[in-house]
Amino acid sequence: MADQVTDPYKSRAGYVEATDWAIPYWASYLDENRIGSHEMFSHVNCSYLSTPGRPPTLAALKKHAQSLVHLISTIAPSQGPGEIGNANSGDADAKKFVQDEAFDWLNNLEEVYISDDPNHHRPLNSLVNLAKSNSDTTGLDIFCPLCKIETKKSVKQEDAEAKAWSKNYEEQSQEMPFKRHWNLLRHANDCLEILDHEFSSTGGLLSILPTEHEVEAEQLDIAKNTLIGQWLLFTQQLVSRMHDLEIAYSNCLEVLNGEAIIPMQHMSVQGPDGRSGREVVFPQDRWILANAGDDVMTYIHQLLDKKQISEDASIQNYRQEGTTGNTLWDYAGDFERGIISVDLSTRFYRIKASASDRGPIFVLPAFGDRPGTKATRVMENRPTVVSVVDPELPLTQGPAHLAKQRDAHEEEIRALAAEKTESDQHIAELEGELKTYKGKAEYEHARMQSVLTTLTGGQQKAAEDFAALRKELMESQQREREKEQQKQDVERQLNDLLSNNYSQNKAAGVIPRDIEGHVAEKALKALLDAVKKTQGENVRLSNTVHNLQNQARENAQLKKTINSLQDEAKKKAIASV
Repeated sequence: MADQVTDPYKSRAGYVEATDWAIPYWASYLDENRIGSHEMFSHVNCSYLSTPGRPPTLAALKKHAQSLVHLISTIAPSQGPGEIGNANSGDADAKKFVQDEAFDWLNNLEEVYISDDPNHHRPLNSLVNLAKSNSDTTGLDIFCPLCKIETKKSVKQEDAEAKAWSKNYEEQSQEMPFKRHWNLLRHANDCLEILDHEFSSTGGLLSILPTEHEVEAEQLDIAKNTLIGQWLLFTQQLVSRMHDLEIAYSNCLEVLNGEAIIPMQHMSVQGPDGRSGREVVFPQDRWILANAGDDVMTYIHQLLDKKQISEDASIQNYRQEGTTGNTLWDYAGDFERGIISVDLSTRFYRIKASASDRGPIFVLPAFGDRPGTKATRVMENRPTVVSVVDPELPLTQGPAHLAKQRDAHEEEIRALAAEKTESDQHIAELEGELKTYKGKAEYEHARMQSVLTTLTGGQQKAAEDFAALRKELMESQQREREKEQQKQDVERQLNDLLSNNYSQNKAAGVIPRDIEGHVAEKALKALLDAVKKTQGENVRLSNTVHNLQNQARENAQLKKTINSLQDEAKKKAIASV
């Protein structure tokens, strides 16, 4: 309970007041069985006794007590054994537990345990529960490690000593008790997982860093001054370096794979005289075939065979037509002599060296075409960091789920069928109304046609008279509108003249009007009188302003004279002194 608040159930039997660590406890067992001292139950409440819908068992209470005893034994050391309840055993030689050690509270089980040791009243911050809540659907919820918790004041402060201990307790309590290394790492991991999921479409965490583009260059400099920015930048550079090294290593394997065809490479690099280079095989010292084994030889021969087959078919047609000579043919019916060529991409390697110390060049024929080097080509074209789709758990396809899914589809089909039926009925109603309106329109059109065709001579003359009267009416309305426009112009001019509102009763601004709201012709005289009255008021007001200005000038002159007299009086006073 809070300070200065009286607990109304404090005196009830079986009621245990709240402590600094537990809510009040009220059980029928304590109310019905008056066993032992009631004060011995003052600290009995815990979550084992206060979980709704889960009454405790004797085994659970013993396990809980055993766990607490074991926890206490790991915190406070004990020098030796003792007899439980030795204070009430009546044996003077009974072995006691040492005071202020782990199990000194077992000496007397009939009195509330009290200790004057300051270490017993220190807050054990490492025992704070990091778990905030638990749910069968969302799982465990852990406190944020950066969450600040204000230490609650004690609900019981009986004496000065207890107040002193409470003050020390509040001073020694940690403001952020959940800031543990494991909890910080867990919290950081959760944050990084969220960021990685949010940026999964662009490459995950490694794509968070700004680029070196001129728009983001400033942000990149700021990111380099943060721990996560330096970490990600180092990882990016390391991944890029490893990617380059893997490609270089793969290329080295391609160069050294198989048997390099170097016919004269193991011989002396000098000629027979020991001074000049070998004239015939000297180029082979500069160009070295690498990874040119039977596989690439077979692959190139296959390509050449295909090319030769296609060309032989064309040449055979030319020979049948007599457009080729017989000199190119070795034997009758044999193939034509000549050269077959194919274009293949070749890669050249050289060991890194300076411009003055260039070594031989290794040649890999058909690097971009043969299957043996496919893995290296794929590695070079594939980025190291690849964006992947966020994984999802597969849907359960059990019988119950399939039945539920089938029922949902059937319900949706029934709803669509009902909606279609309602739409068809509405369309039918609209078509009926449209048909009715068409019939009425046709009937009216036929009636008007019959009326027009049955006009007599008198009716024709009446129609002409009606047209003349209608024309005269329109001309009269036009003249009336012109007069109305003239009245509005006169009224606008009068409003411009009568804009003076200095009168208290605003008589000068009121224009007499008729019932329709227009300026009446009979009221023009009254309007002119109002104009004259307003002009008179303006003249009087102008005279008043002129008089006030003259009076202000006289007051200014008088003030100036007074100031000069005061200055002369001051000078005389100074001269007399």
